Amino acid sequence: MELSARIMVVDAEDMIGAAICRALERKGYQNLLRVSAGTLDLTDREAVFSWYAENRPEYVFCFAGPHGGIKVNMAHPAEFIYQNLTIQTNLIHGAYQYGVKRLLFMAGNCAYPRECPQPIREEYFQTGVMEQTSVAYSMARCAGIEMCLAYNRQYHTEFIPAIFTNYFGIQDDYSENGHVLASVMRQMHSAMLRQAPELVLWGTGEPRRQFLYMDDLADGAVHIMEYMETPELINIAGGYEKSIREMAEALQTLMGYQGTVRFDASKPNGAMRKLLDNSKLRALGWREQVSWEDGLRDAYQWYVSHAATEAEKV
Repeated sequence: MELSARIMVVDAEDMIGAAICRALERKGYQNLLRVSAGTLDLTDREAVFSWYAENRPEYVFCFAGPHGGIKVNMAHPAEFIYQNLTIQTNLIHGAYQYGVKRLLFMAGNCAYPRECPQPIREEYFQTGVMEQTSVAYSMARCAGIEMCLAYNRQYHTEFIPAIFTNYFGIQDDYSENGHVLASVMRQMHSAMLRQAPELVLWGTGEPRRQFLYMDDLADGAVHIMEYMETPELINIAGGYEKSIREMAEALQTLMGYQGTVRFDASKPNGAMRKLLDNSKLRALGWREQVSWEDGLRDAYQWYVSHAATEAEKV
């Protein structure tokens, strides 16, 4: 990508979009086209196509649509599948229609089957049954990945589908709809404020997740757009594999919560392990930079400064 290229970043005010903008700016890219929910209704086909026609982006970073943890996935499967399918269809087909040079379509790791050999390699895509607690979202993202590959085959586009690991960091979603680390951080901070003697978390605590700091994930996404030659499926992974129990213990140490953390095994675990193989990305010369401890500290400091007032109301 040329430093003066017109680069569209979808959901630029959200966590992933904002981190991608920061990564691009650090590298000297000068012409970012920031799209947010307040400026463009991505479910409106005509509005999206009109935006493409007027702004003519050359490159597109695409991660948009509702997403979140187990609880919100189970509560809103219809919205998750409908809105994600609609948004990604508009963005991908619009990119084809208006001559985008390269698009990166990003999906969470639940796009892989529930039971996969570990670490999960790209060739395991579509080889098994999806995790049922997030199946509506997962199937929508699978459709987006296959749409990119289909357009590449038929129209010779360069639409790169990427599956990323669990991420965390500043600007995370600290509501009850957030992913596991942000959700536990919010619940634990609330327990501290209330001086609660016990914090009960969903599941057994045994599932394992691979955590990557948000700015590392964004840097990996930009690196792929810059250096990947063949537009095929690639994992954005790295960071640190921890059990949910280990993650909670690390947060408890960092935050100083003195109560007891207990797990409710009657609640769903989700997939037991999600460790992505990152051989392809490392072969392109990329490495993560932020340590587990530094990432947790930065995320918690941002939470206390910007989002903790919501927890104080609990």
